[in-house]
Amino acid sequence: MRSRRSLALAVIVAAAILPLTAAASPDSAPPRDSAGGHPVVAWPRVTYPSSAAVREAQRFAARWGDVSFAVIDAGGDLRGYEADRPYSSASASKALLLAAVLRSLKETGEPLDSRTKTLLEAMITYSDNDAGGGVYARVGDVGLEEVAERAGMRDFEVDPGFWGGAQINAGDMARFYYRLERNLVGRYRDYAMGLLANVTSTQRWGIPAAAGGGWRVWFKGGWRPSGQVGTTGAVTHQAALLVHRSGQRLGLAVLSTEAPGEGGGFSAIEGITERLLAQPPRFGRWSAP
Repeated sequence: MRSRRSLALAVIVAAAILPLTAAASPDSAPPRDSAGGHPVVAWPRVTYPSSAAVREAQRFAARWGDVSFAVIDAGGDLRGYEADRPYSSASASKALLLAAVLRSLKETGEPLDSRTKTLLEAMITYSDNDAGGGVYARVGDVGLEEVAERAGMRDFEVDPGFWGGAQINAGDMARFYYRLERNLVGRYRDYAMGLLANVTSTQRWGIPAAAGGGWRVWFKGGWRPSGQVGTTGAVTHQAALLVHRSGQRLGLAVLSTEAPGEGGGFSAIEGITERLLAQPPRFGRWSAP
């Protein structure tokens, strides 16, 4: 009787151990990264921001009228409000001008000379329009279109001869920033990322103001008051790449026809961002796309 019980117990133990032994065998080793180094960790899929947070942001956006937003999470899903609505870009297109210069330098093999560097720094960190015009004279509409196409921006349209009149939407700008490293090509990528991370303090309203601690933000805004001759009217925009210390990565864009300022476009962008990021990410480390 005991021998039968012992045999049955041995069978059960063997059945339990066999999968563990097989899992440890070379034929079933965990997948490695592209360089053959560390094992790839498959984190559980967590949607962030939560659906409730997105709904709160949508309700807030609806109260403002002509306001749109789009957010892309680690799974590549785009959610938002009126994300396909077109807007005149104003200075939001300067991030594409930056990307166009880097692409030109990569293709020609030219170095980043001091004059170009001065233009880029003024254009991004201080949003200088004369500097933007100087960069635009170098890359032109073709440079902008090439960047937009490679970035997967589906509805981008240039306004020939005027970089600030390009047509953008929140969905496309979120796509551009979510894949920011891929869009800033060549050996000067880190330099360009540094510009977008160090925009002057007086322009760090909206997304960077609302994101708070725990988030690193690379961004560019665009704004224009009403009443300017030769324009389509007031706009206030911001778009950004956000990376949390937990590893969570987001592409976010908020566009509007609100006039810039507190109580206007600045408050609209900040309010939407606050609602989307109301709860910090719980966990998850995601690689760059």
